[in-house]
Amino acid sequence: MSVGSGDTNNFPFLEKTAQKGRPMVVSSGMQSMETMRRVYRTVKQHNQNFCILQCTSAYPLEPEDVNLRVITEYQKEFPDIPIGYSGHESGIFVSVAAVALGAKVLERHVTLDKSWKGSDHEASLEPAELAELVRAVRTVERALGSGLKQMLACEKQCHDKLGKSIVAKVAIASGTVLSLDMLAVKVAEPKGVPPEDIYELVGKKVSKDVEEDASITVDVVDGYCKNSKC
Repeated sequence: MSVGSGDTNNFPFLEKTAQKGRPMVVSSGMQSMETMRRVYRTVKQHNQNFCILQCTSAYPLEPEDVNLRVITEYQKEFPDIPIGYSGHESGIFVSVAAVALGAKVLERHVTLDKSWKGSDHEASLEPAELAELVRAVRTVERALGSGLKQMLACEKQCHDKLGKSIVAKVAIASGTVLSLDMLAVKVAEPKGVPPEDIYELVGKKVSKDVEEDASITVDVVDGYCKNSKC
């Protein structure tokens, strides 16, 4: 059940709607954060299955009045419910940005002709725009990823070509204790110790001769092991 912005602060209506137990979508145009906190508490008493949409009640809505950052504020205030966006702006870009910010529900009005009488038609999407919006949202959803930062399989080819290793800046004799001025970072073959571990090599002894510009590989450094199981 959808609660339009004009009824969001009508608490008797809100309670009666929540008591029906059906999924609810509550828009928040023309409301303050304090009112929305009260809305959340009121609905939550009767219905666990609801979401709140950031909304600005203007038709058409100008970008400077959208205030998408409210989405992230709602996520902090109400972390146990989905937060969405109800848009009345022209075009699809702002709505796509809302999804990128974490909106889980997206509401847009649809018209067959924006030139029809009434301000809502001008702020609505025609069918072709709606299809474009859906495609864009699905692309953004794929692009959001997991949040886990790691090298991905698709980066392997680039890493194999451009990934750098620690190399010997000078010829290093077997038994030498490494110092920073003996080491450099370059694209090299075979791949050696990764650049982020350069300080871990300082003070360690090499067990083999290493030629100038040759990769410093794991097997030539005593006491170095990238794998925690070593």
